[in-house]
Amino acid sequence: MRSNSGPQSPKTPKGKPVLSPSRVGSSGLKGSPNSRLRTSPSMKGTTKLGPGSNMADGSSSNIEVVCRLRPFSELEDATSASASVHVIDDKTVTIDEKESSTSFKYDHVFGIDATQEYVYEVVGKKTLVDFFQGFNGTILAYGQTGAGKSHTMFGSLKGAKAELGLIPRIAENIFKHIAEGSTDVQYTVGVSLMEIYKEHIIDLLHPHSKGHEYVIHQDAVNGVYVKGLSHAFVSSPEEMDKIFWQGYQMRTKGATALNLESSRSHAIFQVTLTQNNTADGELKKSNLFLVDLAGSEKFDRAGSLGNTLEEAKKINQSLSSLGLVINSLTDPKCAYVPYRDSKLTRILQESLGGNSRTTLIVNVSPASTSTSESMSTLRFGTRAKNIRNIIHVNSELSMDQLKIRVALLERLNRELEDELKEVRNQPSRSRILSSFPRSPDTFEKGEISHSITVPSTNTDDLNHKDAKILQLEKELLELKMNNLKIESTEDSKLFKLESALHQINDKLKDVELMNENLRRHLIISEKIIKHRDEKIEKLCSVVNDQQMQVNRESAHFESKLRILKSKLDAQRFREASRRSGQSIYDSLPSTTGSILEDDDIVQHVIDHSHVKPATPTKDSFGEASATPNLSPASPKVGLNLRIVKPLRGGGQVQVEGNEIQVLEEA
Repeated sequence: MRSNSGPQSPKTPKGKPVLSPSRVGSSGLKGSPNSRLRTSPSMKGTTKLGPGSNMADGSSSNIEVVCRLRPFSELEDATSASASVHVIDDKTVTIDEKESSTSFKYDHVFGIDATQEYVYEVVGKKTLVDFFQGFNGTILAYGQTGAGKSHTMFGSLKGAKAELGLIPRIAENIFKHIAEGSTDVQYTVGVSLMEIYKEHIIDLLHPHSKGHEYVIHQDAVNGVYVKGLSHAFVSSPEEMDKIFWQGYQMRTKGATALNLESSRSHAIFQVTLTQNNTADGELKKSNLFLVDLAGSEKFDRAGSLGNTLEEAKKINQSLSSLGLVINSLTDPKCAYVPYRDSKLTRILQESLGGNSRTTLIVNVSPASTSTSESMSTLRFGTRAKNIRNIIHVNSELSMDQLKIRVALLERLNRELEDELKEVRNQPSRSRILSSFPRSPDTFEKGEISHSITVPSTNTDDLNHKDAKILQLEKELLELKMNNLKIESTEDSKLFKLESALHQINDKLKDVELMNENLRRHLIISEKIIKHRDEKIEKLCSVVNDQQMQVNRESAHFESKLRILKSKLDAQRFREASRRSGQSIYDSLPSTTGSILEDDDIVQHVIDHSHVKPATPTKDSFGEASATPNLSPASPKVGLNLRIVKPLRGGGQVQVEGNEIQVLEEA
């Protein structure tokens, strides 16, 4: 097992803190407007600080880094993912890789069972104490998407009070500190809430200004700030809570494959506290930045497509700029700090290497499916742990304090003038100052260099030597400045080349990712088309079978219909014949009766024909057949008697054998 706690920066001598890039950048040194120059402790020069601040008050402080593990998610439980990140103690965490494990040491480690209240007690409470002492403060949450950053910073909107995150707890306790504070101090609390979405600043307290382009400015009074951003002044925890949650609900969110409610922007909640002591006139003004960073994500795992892909690219680009700033601050050979590469690092410039007590919370997933992302997050925290900030109380002197300080400086100036005259009037025993105070703060503390007596033959020689020393120091300073300019120029060129290379690599990765996504979509489309073709083929086969069945049934029904129609026609014909024959028989008594009476031959034929009466037979429809059923044994009549007699109605009746036919009139 190898330790990866990271090297610690060397401690600086007391009274000579290392100047941070942000401090040196405001000292008037010439250089690139987008760069900051790092000055070594041995470099002589003046540093411009804020009102009421001084180098003696400033102290060096490393960024505090804590680690928090979230519990397993439902998706990780469903896939039966194993644990790859383990908490050893409250300062050590290990992560298992393929064949080894790596340990990381932080200022504190929270396990999966850590409560929101416990996180506030460890992280938020001391930040709030420093905030009321006049120090600037920053708390950042960093990690992959779905690692629990927003839960740590904000908590649950609709959950119980125990689920509230750091920001609502700090907001509530600000007014508790005010209530418990001195009655001689007047407090003013202002808040602002913004998000950085796709490198655009959005004022969440003024949602209708989404199309407005906010610009980042910097001056000696306010430092780095966003011009035109809304600030709300609050006087109670209820007012702050209302404003905060209204702004939080306006934050841009979206769903990914890893997180159904993923934050798609960096959220920055800023609290400004002004403390005016009416007793001594002291004025303190401090800023607290509470930052929920958007999660870094891999496009393939998050399923980023379309607008979600563009959001992820901007998020990763911004976090990459943050990583470059941290790498530059922790590399002693690097003189260029790219704060201006992104809006996030520009706004948080004082939090990274400047005047702020900064705490970084690295959120990680314990699941083995996120080992790569967790390792990257833990390494990021280790690098950030080596950043050193120069912090001091942001206070301004009252008018009375300024008058006292001016009087003290005037008195010290007169004493120095008298001492100089005394040195010039004593050629044999010249008294010179070993060193002159470099700043008004040393005058204020009375740190006047003690005079020493040195043997000298001539004051002019001493003056000449002093002038020579001053000239050499000036030349040395100019050489250092030229070297810094050359190094800055070379580093700037190198950084531009590296940035161009990173951009090309990013574009290449984007193209490869798009090609991979297109290939996947093509494979999916081909499978879908193949499945549809198979389904269409099956449907066509089913339709053909059904069509054949319909045709068979149709032919069968048509056959039955023809049979029924034929039977119906036969039935109609028999009915018509029956009615016609009945009418003929009805008319026979009046027409044929006289004929038969007058014709003995007809009577004889009828009486002696031996033809039996025809018995009606039934056809296939069950009706009586019109054809007589002649028995084979019946003798045939040998006499073919054919008699035709006229009828009274104009027609004729023909009697032939045993058949009677009615002949219509021609």
